[in-house]
Amino acid sequence: MRKLIYCSIFAAALASGACKKSDDNMKSSGDQMQKAQEDVNDKSKDVNKERKDYDKERKDLDHAQGDLNQARADLGAAKDEYLAAARERLAKIDARINELAARTDAKAKGEVAELKVRRDELSKRIDVARNTAANDWDAFKKDVNDSFDKLENDVNDALK
Repeated sequence: MRKLIYCSIFAAALASGACKKSDDNMKSSGDQMQKAQEDVNDKSKDVNKERKDYDKERKDLDHAQGDLNQARADLGAAKDEYLAAARERLAKIDARINELAARTDAKAKGEVAELKVRRDELSKRIDVARNTAANDWDAFKKDVNDSFDKLENDVNDALK
């Protein structure tokens, strides 16, 4: 019987020790789970902040793209307007060259041929102007305007 009592006490001691160890493991696991949950919450906050930043940047990018599209449209309209004015200017030069061609002297005939060649070269440059890059547009306009001015001056001088 004593053996039975000792065995019972020994079994109870082992069982109580095992329960205590199990309680410690459970508490440790709970602490780890709490830390993991806090990490998940922190990462979730970070992701939400990044998402807000991304959304703001996306809106800014969309706005900038809209501005760029509007600027391209404005440039296209300005090119069209400039080209229409250039064609009108060419028509006026053509009329003046035709006046000079109506003259019968040899000097006028030679000048008409040379002026028509320059006028045709200028017309070709205007025809391809629509394809001129935006960053080259100002230089193109200056060059064409200078050519127009020289041609008009030469036509006027020839008509004198």
